[in-house]
Amino acid sequence: MRLTARGLNRATLARQALLAREASDPVSLVDRLGGLQAQEPATPYIALWARLRDVDPTEIDEALASRKLVKATLHRSTLHLGSTADYLASIEALQAVTRTRWMQEQRGLPVVRSLSELTEESLAYAAEPRTNVTLRDHAGTLGEPVPADELWRRIRRYGAFLHVPGTEPWGFGRRPVQVAARSWLPEPIRDEGASLEHVVRQHLRAFGPARPADVAGWSGLAIGRLRTGFERIEGAVRHEDERGRELWDLPDLPLPDPDTPAPPRLLPMWDETLLAYADRSRTIPEPYRKRVIVKAGDVLPTFTLDGLVAGLWWAEADGGREPRIVFEPFEPLARRE
Repeated sequence: MRLTARGLNRATLARQALLAREASDPVSLVDRLGGLQAQEPATPYIALWARLRDVDPTEIDEALASRKLVKATLHRSTLHLGSTADYLASIEALQAVTRTRWMQEQRGLPVVRSLSELTEESLAYAAEPRTNVTLRDHAGTLGEPVPADELWRRIRRYGAFLHVPGTEPWGFGRRPVQVAARSWLPEPIRDEGASLEHVVRQHLRAFGPARPADVAGWSGLAIGRLRTGFERIEGAVRHEDERGRELWDLPDLPLPDPDTPAPPRLLPMWDETLLAYADRSRTIPEPYRKRVIVKAGDVLPTFTLDGLVAGLWWAEADGGREPRIVFEPFEPLARRE
């Protein structure tokens, strides 16, 4: 089937729960979406508010405290809020990327022992939650001729660490407390083929129909490595886009009518809907891309009209009262908009 750009946009919105807010719980939706970007502490909360009918931030905090959700380094070695089930199924494949990258960088690092050995000592030390500063200082005691900051930066990327939620609402601040994943969760899947298949399935479920280049760009895994995951999917559906490029999908997932109305939505900083494709014009018109994804690499909070990014928004303090929302449209808006 040939799918138009508008049809692909509506498929994305449907799978991302952005055509209509859903009556789901945060854990189920986060699991279906394969995680939410979480570099900014508030981002997952706002992302869920945009997608669920009734969501209370304390529900998310409770799911984190009960270890049904976790905040961890996942796709592209960036922080995500994910379900525990998704984390355990995907981490074997995703960590292979991180380890390859940091092992290559170790060649220029004047360490005496291997990065895997140094990471093992840090994971043992992080068997109980410890602050980032404490873990950095511990790295400085490992006897290596490398600044503690630099060594800890590499160790925390190489090893599987989780961010532990605090006791306050919206439970993550900017001074993270971390713990070894193996001390916090059950043992993950150690079958790389099964883990690769899971990563591909999750992407198609959350963002499909999609190209292998989309899954590679989002996950950080090379297309060659992902091939195993694609080959393991029985009954995969094939489509093509308007340029004749092959798209993969899973059966029985929504492909709404391209004329389905798309209500306005406020998306948070780093919303994954804008980042999950090699060709980001599915949700960001090309003239606006550099205004949304800025030089520093930040992805700004956006609002959508008719399913496409139409401008930026932010909250502003208003003299101690409720904050007000400020909109910066990229083009003049009609009154109805």
